Amino acid sequence: VNHELHKISKAIVQEAVENNSLIVVGKLKGIRRNGKGRIFNRKLNSFPYRKLVSFIEYKANWQGIPVLEISEAYTSQICSRCGQKGSRVRGLFTCPRCGLNLSADYNGARNILKRALGKLHAEPLLSAGAGLTQPELLAEAKSQ
Repeated sequence: VNHELHKISKAIVQEAVENNSLIVVGKLKGIRRNGKGRIFNRKLNSFPYRKLVSFIEYKANWQGIPVLEISEAYTSQICSRCGQKGSRVRGLFTCPRCGLNLSADYNGARNILKRALGKLHAEPLLSAGAGLTQPELLAEAKSQ
C-alpha cells in the first residue's frame, strides 16, 4: 500500500509542478460516520487517506508547492455563481436564484476552488492584522 501511495502522491505533486499549481485536498471531517452501511464503512475506513495527504504534503513541500486543506461541507449545495442554496436532483445542481445548472460534483469543485483561493489570499492579510469581508455575502446584500 505504501508503494502505491508514494506513486500517487508523486504523480499529484509532479502535475502541480508542471502546471505551476497549488494542491487542494479535502478536509473530510465526519465522513467515517456516514451511516451508509457496514460494508461501505469497512471499505472507507481501510483507505489510508490521511497517509496519502501526508505524503503529498511532504513531497510538495520539497518542491515549494502549497497544499491547502479545505472543508468540503455543503459545497455541492451552494451555487458557485451567486452563493444561493440550491437543489440537487440525481447529481444535477440547480440554483433557484440565477438558474445555474451544473453537475453537483463540478459545482462543488468550483466552490472548493473559491474557498481555496480565498484562504490562500486571506492568510497573509490576516496574519498582518487586516480585516476581510466576505464577497459572497456582499453580493447577496446588493441583489436584495
